[in-house]
Formats: sequence, structure tokens, C-alpha cells
Amino acid sequence: MKHTQIAWAALLALGLPIAGLAAASPALKTGEAVSYYRIGVQARFETAGEFSFSAEQRTRIQSVLDNTHAAVRTDFPELADIVEVTVVPVERDLSSVGGVSGRADAPGRVVIEISTTGEGGVLAAITDGLEPAFAHELHHLVRGWTMMENRYRPGIAIAAVNEGLAVAYAEQLTGRHHEGNAPPGDDVATAWALEIRDLPVNADYGQWMFAHPDGRDGVGYRTGRFIVQQAMEFSGRDAIALTDATPEEIWALAGLAE
Repeated sequence: MKHTQIAWAALLALGLPIAGLAAASPALKTGEAVSYYRIGVQARFETAGEFSFSAEQRTRIQSVLDNTHAAVRTDFPELADIVEVTVVPVERDLSSVGGVSGRADAPGRVVIEISTTGEGGVLAAITDGLEPAFAHELHHLVRGWTMMENRYRPGIAIAAVNEGLAVAYAEQLTGRHHEGNAPPGDDVATAWALEIRDLPVNADYGQWMFAHPDGRDGVGYRTGRFIVQQAMEFSGRDAIALTDATPEEIWALAGLAE
């Protein structure tokens, strides 16, 4: 979630979202891919260096992806009935988000990154982080917040709400909460929200969403989760009901609009 990759700098400069918690590693060494094609989730498994997902790991991953896709389609029938997922092993520390990260590349296409280095290894990441991470990315597909097709204008205020709403939905669906997405205390979160609200539209995506020069991590994600939380509390609407709302409407519902 926290470490942007230089390979995405051009996209970030254009204000396009990295939907999800982290970009794929540009240093990835890809071997022959193993693919499973089926209605629902078509999963393609990458290798990195000498690491390949085992048959047991691939089976477990596919099961979680299929079940999560079916659950999200229950909430959002407009979600595509076939989603292509590339599953990538990475060595980065993703423990703050359950060992799994991802991004929504384009309509119907998602990348999922699973850490091979966390406590408990790949199976622990599959158990703890895969379901919420995939639900998060599927929410982006429903909302139209992807790398290659973005229904929304650029700007950190918009990115924060869209990411916060995906976090809130994934938590609502799975019951899992990870510290990397948790807002700070209300007073601090409110200050961060007002800071984000007043940023210029071309503010640096990487530093506000991932790693700020002042040492803060995930300001956009964590603040977005707070904004959505406030909007849910004040409106009585849950994350599913808020999915049709614009970012501006969510800021207003949270009582944080100008």
C-alpha cells in the first residue's frame, strides 16, 4: 500500500488512479504463466525469480477469488460476470494490509499481489488478506475507478473518497480490518481531510496516497476511510448504498465539504 513504484510516475502525473493499495513491482521477473479459464474469475499466476505458486496455493487462491466475486456480484449485479485476474508474488512487506495488495487495471481486469515474505507466508496472506483486497478491487470495477478508464476527475480529494469507499465496502463484506487502512484519531483525520480538500488538483498522487515526505503513510487511503465513515454515520447509508454517490456528495454527507 505504501510504496509507489517509479514505473507508474507518468500515470500518477496525469492524475490517474492506482486503484488499490500498491503498484506492481517493476523488478518482477516473470516466468511462464499458469492460467485457469472459467466463468467468474479467470486467474493467471505469475512467477517471480525462483518462486512459483504451488498447486495447493493456486487452488486456494482460485477458490477465494471465485467466492469473493460471487459475493460482490450479489451486492452489485452490474459487476462483470467474467473478471481476469493476474496473481503476482512479491517480496514487499504488505503485513499492514493482510499480506495482499492490488490494483484495478481496466474494466474487467485486476492485478493481485501476494507477499511471499510475511509471517505465515503465502497461505497466511491468502487467508487474511486476499478476500478484502479482491473485494476492494472489484468495487473499483463497479465504480469505474481503474487505471485505464476513470469515470472521475483527477485530484486527491476524489481519489481519497474512492479508495476509502472501496476499503469500507471490503470491510463491510468480509469483516476484516487492517491497520494500514485505519484512520488516525478523529481530530487528526479531520485535519487531514481539510488538508486534502484544499489541495490543488495536480497535487502529487504518490506522496498523498502512499508515502508523504513528512513521514505520513497512506494519508489518502486512511483519510478517505474516515470521510466515508463520517458519511455513513451521518446519512445512515452503508458502503453499498453510497457506491452510487459522487465524491462531492460523499464529502458533503461527511460534513466536510467547503
